[in-house]
Amino acid sequence: MACRTNTEPPHQSFRLPVLSEEGDESALHVSDPDPGVPDATLRVEAESFYVNRQCLARQSPYFRALFFGSGVESKQRRVEIKGVGMQPFRVLMEHSRTCRLVLDRENVLGILVTADFLQLERARLLCCKFLERELHLSNCLGMMAYAWQLGCTQLYAAARQVTLTHFSAIIAEEDFLSLSKEAVADLLASDDLAINKDDLALEAILRWVSFDHKREEHFLELIELLRPESLSLPFITQLLTRMKSSDPRAKLIYKMNEHYPASWSVGRSLRRTRARDTLFVLGGPHDQEQQALYQFHPPSGRWQSCAPLQRKNLTQYSVAAVGDNVVVTGGFCRDVLWFSVDWVRIYECGNQRWVDAPALQKSRHSHCSIGLGSALYVLGGSMDEGLVADVERLVLGSEEGWEGVSPMVRAVERAAAAALGLCIYVACGLDENGEAFGGIQRYVVKEDQWDVVSYSPFPRYDLVATELNGALYLFGGQSLRFDVETDEWTVLEEESLDRKFFCGCTTVSGQMYLVSERKSTRAFPNMVLVDPYIDTCIEVDDAIPCPVPLRGCVTMRMVM
Repeated sequence: MACRTNTEPPHQSFRLPVLSEEGDESALHVSDPDPGVPDATLRVEAESFYVNRQCLARQSPYFRALFFGSGVESKQRRVEIKGVGMQPFRVLMEHSRTCRLVLDRENVLGILVTADFLQLERARLLCCKFLERELHLSNCLGMMAYAWQLGCTQLYAAARQVTLTHFSAIIAEEDFLSLSKEAVADLLASDDLAINKDDLALEAILRWVSFDHKREEHFLELIELLRPESLSLPFITQLLTRMKSSDPRAKLIYKMNEHYPASWSVGRSLRRTRARDTLFVLGGPHDQEQQALYQFHPPSGRWQSCAPLQRKNLTQYSVAAVGDNVVVTGGFCRDVLWFSVDWVRIYECGNQRWVDAPALQKSRHSHCSIGLGSALYVLGGSMDEGLVADVERLVLGSEEGWEGVSPMVRAVERAAAAALGLCIYVACGLDENGEAFGGIQRYVVKEDQWDVVSYSPFPRYDLVATELNGALYLFGGQSLRFDVETDEWTVLEEESLDRKFFCGCTTVSGQMYLVSERKSTRAFPNMVLVDPYIDTCIEVDDAIPCPVPLRGCVTMRMVM
């Protein structure tokens, strides 16, 4: 999937940290030196670089120690640096002056290694985010190993997540055979491993072990990580039927039969669980007596009907997932006239029933809602009197009702919302003047504080948003990826999504689903799968059970 990104953030978005540790007197009393005035020369290979010591020291502990530490270099104005390449060093020196870093697939690894050596954290972060955007099924295992070696924790986590969510394809890659035993065990033990049955895990173990006969000593240890109750008899039967006696895997199966795993024994096996993502949609014509609720199972592509929501003439509500509950809040309802409502209804998946929940403090419609942990947040929207910036929180399972938290910076309706980590992001929307607001508002839950972290290059309303591997994706007219930490916007150049709007968007097992394309005032019952890690953007269903209104679909993580 092609993309275009701006790796040159605006100069004002980056501020150098102030020196705070004790050091050389000259390092403590120069308030804000002109970075354009060099006062030292750094020599790398055959080239000299004229630099400002204060500027570099503020950006890097390495240069702080070099120029203002107790070493002999602190008394010199000409220093030779060994162990780095001249070309990446030149790029980083340019970045230190201008805050611009031009990256491409050819230079990024060299610049990352050099930035890591020189402890230039901003440049290091930009390189890691560039590599995250380059993650693909074909390189995620190599990227995972590379990130682990350099200590790039976020890049490692992103590459590992791609591996876990695409495991069925990963085990066919040559790089899989080069993994260490510890790496294979880590993947198999993860609750996020996206496999329907442990048949695939057994197949992966057999392939990895049989690649090198020296690995046979690890076979029984890896087999302990399987869930015997999740192995299917047809798979085992087919495996044994097709396997020849000369097949290295036959010896392993015989070994497993002779040395039955202790953890599989009756009474000793601890039932392990794996999390599964599932998609819920709520919709259908709003003038019917009820709103249909369906659950989608990605592995099988099957839709399952659930108990409908008994509400007529209700629209512009918001749907969120909290734990194993689907929660519907607010909306616009018609009796004789249209009016905002404060209704809250919860679908308990375990009990397969709808129950009432405490009413909102303020009736509203065209708002956002998001689940974070055991709490549900309702954000902004519009009352009958106009827009509100108010935010309410309800902790499910507690006896407390709704409570107000800090309001948004800007009151908006018809915005998009997603959660990244312990923060909630509200993207764009319509403001009080009826104009599209381009701001990305962030709520830091721990601090109960809002700020505006960036502005979209394409301000719109009625967008849909989701999170994938730590990045925020926005769809509607343009398809965008936003990396929060580096304030970088990437345009996803996917022709099939250009100038298209959807009613819902959510991430299921590492893949994004866009639900119900909107054309004019109509919503069509289709669903599009977007997976940047396998260059896929296809319509997977042109007849989902019901058209979905805006903010009418959610992903739920269920433990099985």
